[in-house]
Amino acid sequence: MILLSPWLFSQGRYDAMLKAVALSDAGHGEQAADVISGALNGGRDADLLLVRGEIFLKSGKLKEAAGDFMAAENLRQGSGLYGLARCSAAGGDARAATAYLEIYLKASSKKSEPEIMLDRSFAPIASSPEWKALWKKDWYKGYERKTWEIENYLKTGRVDLAEETWRDLSAQYPDMPVTEYCRARIMMSRGQYREAAGMLAELTAGNDIPASWRLALAEARAGEGSYYAAASVYGKLMDDACPDPGLLLKRARMLLKAGDRTAARSDLEKYLSLDPDNSEALGLTGKTFAEEGAIYEALPYLNANVDKHPGEAKAFSLRGDAWLAARTWDKAAEDYTMSLDLEPDDAAVNLNLGIALINSGRADDACHYLRRAKALGDKDAAQYLARYCIR
Repeated sequence: MILLSPWLFSQGRYDAMLKAVALSDAGHGEQAADVISGALNGGRDADLLLVRGEIFLKSGKLKEAAGDFMAAENLRQGSGLYGLARCSAAGGDARAATAYLEIYLKASSKKSEPEIMLDRSFAPIASSPEWKALWKKDWYKGYERKTWEIENYLKTGRVDLAEETWRDLSAQYPDMPVTEYCRARIMMSRGQYREAAGMLAELTAGNDIPASWRLALAEARAGEGSYYAAASVYGKLMDDACPDPGLLLKRARMLLKAGDRTAARSDLEKYLSLDPDNSEALGLTGKTFAEEGAIYEALPYLNANVDKHPGEAKAFSLRGDAWLAARTWDKAAEDYTMSLDLEPDDAAVNLNLGIALINSGRADDACHYLRRAKALGDKDAAQYLARYCIR
C-alpha cells in the first residue's frame, strides 16, 4: 500500500484534471473548479493551480484566475506568467499584461507569436501603446519563425513552399532538432510515414519534449499502420499528465484499429464518464460492442447517440451498421435512410442501404442507392449492381 499510494494519488490527480477540463469545455466552469479544488485539498500543486486558473479565466473570474496563476508562479518560476498576462489583458490593464508577457517572452520555452496574437484574451489591449511597443522587439529566433512558416504551408497543402522554406532552415540551422522535426513533418505530408516515424522516435526519446512533437509521432505511427505504437505515444502523453481528455479518444481509435477492443472500450468508457454526451465516444463504444456481436450491449450507446445528436448523419449510420450486422434489415434501412437525409453523398451508407433493401426483399428500391454508391466511388457497389440491377 505504501508503494501504491504515490501512484494512486498521481492517477487521481490526473483524473481530476481530465474531469475538470471536460466540464469546463462543456460550459460547467463552477463544477470544473470544484473538482480541482477537491484534488488540491489545500495542497501546493502548480499544475492543478494552472488548470484551475484557466477554468476561472474562461469563466470570466479574473481575480480568482490571477490568484491561481500567481500561486503557481510562486511554486514554479515561469509557470504562471502567461496566465497572469492574459488575466491583466482581459481586465484591460495593458501595462501589467505587457510587463508579465515581456518576462515570459525572455524564456527559452514559450508559445509562438501566432498563438499569442490569436489569443482572444489580449484583444482588449491590442491597440494600446504598450502592446505595440512590446512587439517592436524581436522575441524569436530565425528557426522558430521558419518552423511556423513550414507548419502553415503544410496546413494549407503547399508542400512545395514548405520544402523551400525547409531548405533555408537546413542551410542556416543544420544540426538543430527542430530542423529534423520539420523534415519529418514534410515527409509525413508526402506519405513517407515510416521514415518520419523513425526520425520522430529519436527526437522524442528524451524528456521535456513538446507535446506537438509526440502528437506528430503518433500520427506517423498511425500512418505507417503501427497502431499499438501510436496508442503507446498517446499513453506517454497521459503519463506526463497532459490535461487533454481527447487523448483517451485518440488512443481508443488506435486500439480499435489494432484489434484490441477490450482496451479501447476501457478508454471509451472512461472518456464517457468525463463527457457523457460526446457523439464520437458514444458511437465508437456502440460500434465496438456491435462488432463483437453484442447488439443489445451496443444499442444503449447507439440509441443515446441518436437521441442526443439527431442532426448528425454518423449517429444514424453507426446504428444502421449495428442493425446490418445483426441482420435486422428493415431497421438498418430505416437508419441509413435517415443518415442519407442528413448527408446524401456518403458512398458507404448508400451501399449499405442498398444491401439492407436487397435483404429485406426490396431489390428494385436498392438499385438507386447502389448506383449512387458507385458514382460516389465505392467499388463494392458494382458486384451488387451486376447481380440485382442489370436485366
